[in-house]
Amino acid sequence: MELPTVASLLACAPTLQSQISLVLIQAVVWWCFINWASKSVVAPYIRTKPWRTQWLQLNKAFFKNSLFTSFDNDAETFAFACLFQAILAQHLVGGLLCIPSTFGFPEPYQGLFAGMACHGALCEAGWELQDIVSRVHQRLFQGEKGKAMNPPGLLAMLSLHHAMGQAMVVPMNMFYQDSREYHEFVFLLQAAAFVALMLQSYGYTLDVKTDQGLRKMRVTIAVSWCTILYSRVWRFATLGFQLMSRFHADGNMAMLAVGGTVLGCMGILNLSVFADASMKLKKFATMKLPAKSAEATCAQPGGKVLLGSTHCFTGLSCSCGGADCSWISA
Repeated sequence: MELPTVASLLACAPTLQSQISLVLIQAVVWWCFINWASKSVVAPYIRTKPWRTQWLQLNKAFFKNSLFTSFDNDAETFAFACLFQAILAQHLVGGLLCIPSTFGFPEPYQGLFAGMACHGALCEAGWELQDIVSRVHQRLFQGEKGKAMNPPGLLAMLSLHHAMGQAMVVPMNMFYQDSREYHEFVFLLQAAAFVALMLQSYGYTLDVKTDQGLRKMRVTIAVSWCTILYSRVWRFATLGFQLMSRFHADGNMAMLAVGGTVLGCMGILNLSVFADASMKLKKFATMKLPAKSAEATCAQPGGKVLLGSTHCFTGLSCSCGGADCSWISA
C-alpha cells in the first residue's frame, strides 16, 4: 500500500491510505497529549484550589455510579479524574474543527471546511482507538488492578460509545466528506460532550449549601440539560434520519445497515445521558437550602438590646454583652 503524502493528510484526502494513517496519527497524538496534560496541567491546577477535596469525592461517586469504576485509593481516583478532564480537550478541538462547515461559512472555502470537519471526526476516532488499545493492555497485562479499572459495565458502555466512531468515521470521510449533515452531527456530539462534562466538573466545585452556590448549580444544570436535549436527542434523531435516508437513496445498503446499528447504540447511550441529566435537573430545581441557624444578631430588626444588657427585648438571650453580640433562642 502506497504511503499518503503530507498534502493528502492535511487535506484529509478521501482515500483509505490517508484515512487509516490519520486515525493512527490522531491516536498517538491524543495518547501523548492526554497523559501529559492530565499530569502537567490539570493536576497542578486542581491541587491549588480550596474545593479540590469535594471535587475529588464527587468525581469518585460519578465514576462508581455512572462508569462502574472504583479505585483503591484517592491518589488513583485523582489521577483518573485529571485524565478525564484532559480527554475533554479532544472533544473541544473536534467540535471547533466542525464549526465553519456546520454554520455555513463562505462557499468558496467549503472544500477546506469539509476537510476540517473530517479531521474533527478523526479526533474522536483516534482518541477512541487509543482508549481501546489502552484498556486491552490494562486488562491483559495489569492483573487484577487492570481488570478493576475496566469492569464489564464500563466496557459495555464504552462499546456503545466507541462503535459509531470506529465503524463510521473512515467510510463517512471517504464517501460523504461533503455532507453538511455529517459535519453537524460530529459537531453536536463532540461539542455537547465538552459542554456537558465541563459544566458537570464546574458543578463539582460549587457549595450548594449556600444560596449563591445553589443558584449557580441550577443555572449550570439547566444549560447542560438544554444542551443534551438539543444535541443528543432532537438533532441527533433528525440528523440521523437524514443520513440514513441519504444512504438509502444512494442504494448504499452497507452504510445503511452499519450506520443504523451504531446509531441505535449511540441512541441508547444518549437516552441514558438525558435521563441522568433530567434527574439532576429535578433534584436541584426542588432542592432547598438547609435551615438557617437560629443564631443572628441583636442589631437585627425586632432584636433591640439595651447597651450592656445580655437580653434582647424579643425574649432572646445574648451570648455576650453588647449591642452587636449574637443571640440564640432563650
